[in-house]
Amino acid sequence: MTSDVESITVNGRETSTSEAAGFLASVKVGVQTVAVSNGPLERTFEFDFCLAEEEDLCLVDQALEKLISSRELSLNAIDTFIMRAGRGVTARRYREGVAAYLYGVLAREAVEDPGRVDASGATIYEQRYNSAVSLLSTFDRPAAEAICGLVALHYNQFELAVRKTNSHRVSDVAARFRSLLAGGAFVTTSLADRSHGSFDRALSDSVTEDLLDLGATALDGTQSSMVTQLLPSLGELRPQDQFKVRLIAAEALLAAGDIDGASRHGEALRHSKETGAWYAGFRTRLQEVGR
Repeated sequence: MTSDVESITVNGRETSTSEAAGFLASVKVGVQTVAVSNGPLERTFEFDFCLAEEEDLCLVDQALEKLISSRELSLNAIDTFIMRAGRGVTARRYREGVAAYLYGVLAREAVEDPGRVDASGATIYEQRYNSAVSLLSTFDRPAAEAICGLVALHYNQFELAVRKTNSHRVSDVAARFRSLLAGGAFVTTSLADRSHGSFDRALSDSVTEDLLDLGATALDGTQSSMVTQLLPSLGELRPQDQFKVRLIAAEALLAAGDIDGASRHGEALRHSKETGAWYAGFRTRLQEVGR
């Protein structure tokens, strides 16, 4: 729709508003430049169309499957993925989103400096993750959903991660965190046996993989050793990941009867704005165990 337009050009060619609308509605791929004017007032817009065909989306999925089966993540491996997926011209944004995430994983897995930042102070790998989600959030594909779910869990956006139901493990673990923080009932048995078929297992970075395993652990006192193994490296984690570890640790240690350990991690979360409902119930259960 146009308003107060006296003249309009599309890609430098003057046309009518109705013809311009018809043309733009038919475009599937490419940048289209539209200039409108009314007397001395002029504005120029660029519309980037990229409506993906199913066949091209499948080419990207196939290229990703080959990368995963190679069990190698490197700059060369990602370049090969981009080259193979590049045959799917209309799926450019899908390809770019997956590649951005893979570059992010590679940056986070860097041995020398996984927390590398740019000139603005922003973490490189998180920039890549954010870019991936921006590109992939509109695609209904297993890989896109897995990536968006993993990034949502990374940022403790549990409500968003819960909705990624094709990625069962991410969805289940996020649902547990959501229930804990709501102060309601939560699943205490292990969630690990419900993780089969999740695409996220092939796409998660090593830190997120450890946190997913931890988040899926039983909270009935039978697997507290898994929690204690991760605690010595707690200080090396980002605050949002420490939050997840402490929440699981508090519950696992309480179930195992380790009141001091549970209390220590519970107190560390006490003043977080997200933990009010959880802490009230946790404190009551802690007192009951201590009697």
